[in-house]
Amino acid sequence: MSEKLTDKKKQILKTALQLFSTKGISSTSMQEIAEYCGMSKGSLYLHFKSKEELEQSIYLYCEGMIRDSVVQVEQEHLLTPKEQLHKQLEVLLNRLEELREFAIMQLHDQHMGGKKPAISQCLREKHIHAFNWFHNKLVEIYGEDISPYTMDLTMFMTGMLTGYIRSLMIPGLPLNIRKMAEHLIRLLDDVVASTLRESREPLISTQVWTQWVDKYMVNPDKPRHPLVVTKQMKDQLKDIAMDESSREFAFESIQIMEKELLDIEPRKAILIGMMSNLEQIPELSPLSGELKDIYQLYATSRSDRT
Repeated sequence: MSEKLTDKKKQILKTALQLFSTKGISSTSMQEIAEYCGMSKGSLYLHFKSKEELEQSIYLYCEGMIRDSVVQVEQEHLLTPKEQLHKQLEVLLNRLEELREFAIMQLHDQHMGGKKPAISQCLREKHIHAFNWFHNKLVEIYGEDISPYTMDLTMFMTGMLTGYIRSLMIPGLPLNIRKMAEHLIRLLDDVVASTLRESREPLISTQVWTQWVDKYMVNPDKPRHPLVVTKQMKDQLKDIAMDESSREFAFESIQIMEKELLDIEPRKAILIGMMSNLEQIPELSPLSGELKDIYQLYATSRSDRT
């Protein structure tokens, strides 16, 4: 897809998001969106076949923006796993606060009888992958002893976080997001300590979790997020015996890929060029192969959702 067309889609999504946040989806027409974008209604329908498709694309755009921001924190290797989680909670809450007006208008539309958006299989799988990610994060922070209780702790944190997110929807409520994230981590520490001390039988066993994944996730072996792979590549680059100019060139190639992958429409020509640079380093071959498979799927999914 051309860069000009990508920019136009991005403009439509951002404009529609602003209008939906101000007026609500049901009160915003495609004609109005087209006028604000400086195009005809017919041109708008060339990008999005219906208002429902545009609405779904906005949900996916927001979800991708939040997910990518959280995953980016994994790149900060100087942070401990717990410090990463603290920052990720902060990033998540900040992103959701930015989308507060949109969320409020969504709730208003639903209350006034508007159609509640359907949760697609794709979004359901992403939720389960998020749960699985948090399970791994808990083990990384607290050790293997916590493994039998990770699903209980995931549900606990999900409930607490949902409450915090709802409080962000209250206009004028004086909340400090940094302190909210700190408080969540302290609560998690306390619950983990109590859980390990009492050694009670977990409410949600590993077996129940496995059955849940088998029932609701079509593709449990979904590829890793590309930024997770690029972080591993950068870590390995530090230990590879090579001249510094080549190492710097490889780091620059990875950074260009990362920036491109975070865009709403990654440009395949840029990705292919940077991958070609990295494929020249034999020590990175396994990760290069994995990343190549991932970005092809990733770029396709980004294109499909917009």
